[in-house]
Amino acid sequence: MRIGIPVWIMVAVLSGMGAGYVEPNGAPPTALSKHEVARLGVRAKGATPSLAGCRMRPYREDPMRAPFLLIEEGPIPGSDPERLLTPAETKCVENLRKAGKKAIQLGKITEAILYYLSAVDTSVAQSGEAYLDLAGALDQASYPQPAVIAYRKAWTALEAGYNRSGVQVDGRGLLTLANIRDSIVRLGGQVPAPTSATGKIAVATPTRKIQEQYFERALPSVTPR
Repeated sequence: MRIGIPVWIMVAVLSGMGAGYVEPNGAPPTALSKHEVARLGVRAKGATPSLAGCRMRPYREDPMRAPFLLIEEGPIPGSDPERLLTPAETKCVENLRKAGKKAIQLGKITEAILYYLSAVDTSVAQSGEAYLDLAGALDQASYPQPAVIAYRKAWTALEAGYNRSGVQVDGRGLLTLANIRDSIVRLGGQVPAPTSATGKIAVATPTRKIQEQYFERALPSVTPR
């Protein structure tokens, strides 16, 4: 089911503001029942990937709140270094993101968001990558409003990492933020105000210029024979 949004709520969402949401016909958006949520951590017969042993985020359905606004409340990295993941946790993060992407392909947006947020809960240090992966999957599946929210959250999470002491500006970080900026603008959203040196440069510099300065010029020149 695609998520329909009244115009005034769409404007609020794209500008970075949270808002309550009810379908135009008064029905709440598609959401998981408590029984479905309880089954999320159990591998169904023939289902892939396996989520056995993975910690799942609980979800309580609220008919006055769009499920995709849960993305705005997702965690971001703090100032303290994150602990190393166990091999089992690393596999869970990988499989939760795969399951989330598959759920989006099936049109199960609420379920997908819960998978991705569960991955973030397991590894906050990788939250920027997870939110960006979620945004890209939503964007590709033509869910622009939640995609904008996820892109903005990815920006915020990545900048939290760039703001840590000792983190230097590098081309990869600049290009990542520039691509996020371009995606948000393309979808009609508002780019978050930058808080890091990397973010400030990314906002002020065209993507093509970043590519030329940090990548193309770094390649060795080839002289034709």
